[in-house]
Amino acid sequence: MESLLFYLLRTSIVMAVFYGFYKLFFSRNTFHKSNRVLLILIVVITSILPLFSFNLLSNINLPESEANLLDFSKLQIIEQVGNFEQKATFPWIPFLLILFVAGMLFTFIRYIIGINQIQKIIASSEKQFIFNSEKQFISNNAVLCITDKNISPFSWWTYIVISRKDYTQDNSQTILSHEKAHIHMNHSMDMILFDLFTIFFWFNPFSWLLKREIQTVHEYMADEQVLNNGIDAKQYQYLLIRKSVGEHKFALANNFRQRNLHKRITMMTKTKTSKRMKWNYVFALPVLFLSITALSAPKLNAKVVASDPPVKIEIVGHNNDTTTIETDPQIKSETKGEIKGITTIAKNGESKILYIYDGVKMSNEEIGKINPNNIADITVIKDKSAVEMYGKEGEDGVIIINSKDAPKESVIEKKPLIIIDGEKMPLGYELNTIKPFDIESISVLKDGGALEQYGEEGRNGVIVITKKTFVK
Repeated sequence: MESLLFYLLRTSIVMAVFYGFYKLFFSRNTFHKSNRVLLILIVVITSILPLFSFNLLSNINLPESEANLLDFSKLQIIEQVGNFEQKATFPWIPFLLILFVAGMLFTFIRYIIGINQIQKIIASSEKQFIFNSEKQFISNNAVLCITDKNISPFSWWTYIVISRKDYTQDNSQTILSHEKAHIHMNHSMDMILFDLFTIFFWFNPFSWLLKREIQTVHEYMADEQVLNNGIDAKQYQYLLIRKSVGEHKFALANNFRQRNLHKRITMMTKTKTSKRMKWNYVFALPVLFLSITALSAPKLNAKVVASDPPVKIEIVGHNNDTTTIETDPQIKSETKGEIKGITTIAKNGESKILYIYDGVKMSNEEIGKINPNNIADITVIKDKSAVEMYGKEGEDGVIIINSKDAPKESVIEKKPLIIIDGEKMPLGYELNTIKPFDIESISVLKDGGALEQYGEEGRNGVIVITKKTFVK
C-alpha cells in the first residue's frame, strides 16, 4: 500500500513539472501537431517514469565524527512501573488507499455512463456513409449519424453525430469538414488515453488540466484543417459563435463547440510561429533529466567512529523474569546499524554485570569498543534465570549482545509455546497470521525462566505477545 501511495506522490510531482513546462513554453504556439505529440509523451512519461528507481547522484558520504564509540557499560535503565495503554492511531494508509480506489471507481463509472450515452445516440440515429477523397484508406471513412436530439455536433471514432436541424442548414458541410478532420487525425485514440489517465489520477488536478490541453489542441488542429480546405475564416468564426450556446455536448467526444471558443478564434487569427521556435522542444530534454534526478534516491553513508551521548533504555512492561524495553529513539532513527526496535530483556542489578558478546565473555572495556553499527539486539537476564544459565557470575545480571554476523538461533524453529493476551495457542501456531500493526509487545522466555513459569510446556521457549488495546 505504501508503495502505491509513494508512486502516486512521485507521479504528481513529475506531472506538475511537465504541465508547468508545457503551459509556459508551448501552449501559445501554432505547432499543434508537435504539441499533440508532446502532451501524449507527458502522459506516458508521467505514468511510467516514477516506476523506476534512478541513482544519478553519487552516494553522499557524511563526514566522520570525532568522539569515542558508544560505551555500553554505561547504559542507563529507567524503570516505569504501572499499566500502559496505547491510544489508537488513525490508520491513514488504509484510509487513503480506500479513498483512492473509491474515487477511481466513481470516475470510471461516470466514464462508462458517458460512453453508453454516446452509443445510445449513435444506435438510435439515422446513418449515412461519407467518404473522403482518399477512398482507398478505410480508416478515413466516416459514418454520419443524424439524430433528432438537440445536441452539439461531435465525432467519436468513425462516427459523426449531428442534429437534424444542423444537417439541414447551409453550414452543415463546414461542420462536417471539422468533424471529419477529427476522425482523419484519430483524435478519439488520444481521448481514450487521456480519459484512462484521469480515471487513475482522478485526485490530481494536473491530470484534468492535461486532458483539457489535448482537447484544445485537437480543436486547433481541426480548425486549421477546415481553413486549409478554403472555408472563409470570418464566416467560420461566426458559425462557432452561433453554435456556442444552447446545445448539449459530450465531454468524452470531440465537439464542434467547445468552451475555449475565445482561444480557438484567437489561434485562427494568430501569426504562424517561426519554425526556429521549434528548437524550444529541445528544452524538454533537460526537464526530463531534472525529473529523473528528482526521483533519484541517493543513499547517505555515514562512517561512525564517534560515540553518541549516554543512551537510555526505557522499561515499558514487566513479565516476571523478563522485561520488555524500548531503546532510545535516537539510536533507532539516526544510527545506520540501528538496534532493532523492541527487545525482551530482564532487569539487571546495580552491581557488576556479566557481558557476553556473540557467546564470548567480555569486560567493560572490551564491550565499550564494540561498533554500534554491528549490533542486532541486546538482551539482559536477571535473578534466577541468570544464575541458572551462568552460575555465580550471573548473579548480578547478564547482558547478552548479539551482532548481525552472529549465527541466529531462533526459538521459533523449536516450536515454542505461544501465548497471546494470556491465551495459550495450539502447538505450531503461525505467527505470520498476526499483523505487526496489532502487536504492542513481544516477550521471549528461554531456558530456566520459561520452565519456571510454564513447566514442561515452556521447555522449547515461550513467546508472549500482547496486542494493542485501542482506546476511544
